[in-house]
Amino acid sequence: MSSLTSRVLFIGLDGGARAVLDPVFERGWMPNLAGFWARAASGPLRSTEPMVTPVAWTSFSTGCTPLIHGVHDFNYMDTSSRTIHDHHAGTVRVPTLWEIVGGLGGSVVSLGLPLTYPAPPLRGLCVAGADAPDRAHAFAQCPGFEAMLRAEVPAYTHKLVWKRRSRTAEEALREADRCVAIFEAQAEAAFRADGLVDWTTMMVHFHNLDSLQHRMWPYLDVDETGLREPGMNAAVERCLRGLDAAVGRLLDLASARDAAVVAASDHGFGPCRGLVNVNGMLRAAGLQRTRVYGTRLRYRTIRLAERFRRWRALREPGGTAPSKARPLDGQMSCDWKRTIAFAPYGQLCGNVFLNPEAVGGGAAAVERAAVELVEMLADARDPATGARLFADVYAATERFGVDPAEHAMPDVFALSADGYQAQAKWSERHRNTIIRPDHELPATHWAEGVVAIGGPGVSPGARLAAELHDLAPTALAMLGHAVPSHMEGRVLLEAFDDACPDEAAAPAVFA
Repeated sequence: MSSLTSRVLFIGLDGGARAVLDPVFERGWMPNLAGFWARAASGPLRSTEPMVTPVAWTSFSTGCTPLIHGVHDFNYMDTSSRTIHDHHAGTVRVPTLWEIVGGLGGSVVSLGLPLTYPAPPLRGLCVAGADAPDRAHAFAQCPGFEAMLRAEVPAYTHKLVWKRRSRTAEEALREADRCVAIFEAQAEAAFRADGLVDWTTMMVHFHNLDSLQHRMWPYLDVDETGLREPGMNAAVERCLRGLDAAVGRLLDLASARDAAVVAASDHGFGPCRGLVNVNGMLRAAGLQRTRVYGTRLRYRTIRLAERFRRWRALREPGGTAPSKARPLDGQMSCDWKRTIAFAPYGQLCGNVFLNPEAVGGGAAAVERAAVELVEMLADARDPATGARLFADVYAATERFGVDPAEHAMPDVFALSADGYQAQAKWSERHRNTIIRPDHELPATHWAEGVVAIGGPGVSPGARLAAELHDLAPTALAMLGHAVPSHMEGRVLLEAFDDACPDEAAAPAVFA
């Protein structure tokens, strides 16, 4: 494919879903985004497995599935040291779109994208997302840009609002004002970056759309869970109108720079029917044993020591939170001699590890235990409705043909079904409750997100059916570059008009 554009601007609509966009467009709350959608090629965008932020946006930026890029959740476990670690940009196993563009002589602006901390070497500006421990680390790649924004765009932050569901209309409207100010600051930061960098690709990631929906979903009033309460609905509307104003400014910037635009979400959204206690299920099946009360002292001591270590580090001048290498025994109070299976971390996925010592019988016995565990979880249902709790359950060895320990992945994945949020958070209070509602979390991630592509050579109204890892190769093709061999996604040729070559003439692949 010959070059269609010299620039691509990405708009990250974290958690964007047609279930929200369609009614909001009809209400006239988001005219800029609705107008863009009307003149773009668009369609559903399938999220990753699991459909969580770091996995999804890493697939977006690498053009790969989790097996190749190596990020399977927010965390991973080092089985040799029995410690839990956070994923970060340094654990991504393949080059990202931003690194590739830089290597081809282009420049990048990336604002707020998750898993870009610590920033890889690249040409341009990279401000990390909410996973950066603090502002200094978020701007570590571009401290001069941080100084500019601090002085001239003080509302800019890489952190999130909507940490909990608002109790009153007054609180909701205050949070909405903060949220709108951040959206405006993100757009302004993009303009400031445009004045500093002759960019080839620019990414502006609106993460607070996700947190807004998590906490305030009923007040969107888009489904049977909708609520009408004075002030609450107005707060949500104010946020969406503020987001649209910010998007409108970015669309103006793209037009001024003759840039193509890709607006995409990392997953969809919908009502949360319940939190699924994965460890509780394992305990109920006799696969996990909690320590008797008198032996929980070690568990509690480890947790207190970890908290003290973090507190002391933050108290030091210029101190930041230390690297999170959390001992497994400080996460879970299990009797390991009698615990066959456990889930030490996970949101929206049951990341289940097998304990070979407790299973006994060697590798063959562990494989049999994995098969039995898959069967048990695949059959798990909501007792109130009969709905399946997991969309898919599989053993990593069987699905991928790899040793899970070598790839820092669990033995068994149990992917949440739409409407349910699998959790591995250890809780003594709820340890025997399998499914429970959470008033603080009325909505959660669903698998189907959105994508819209507009710009030179794009066929308006073309229908897309894409996956997240299709977007990086499509962007490279639009820029006239070959698609590297590590990218698994396809070029979305159906987005482009008849002037573009057919699939047989798609970009050559690097050897």
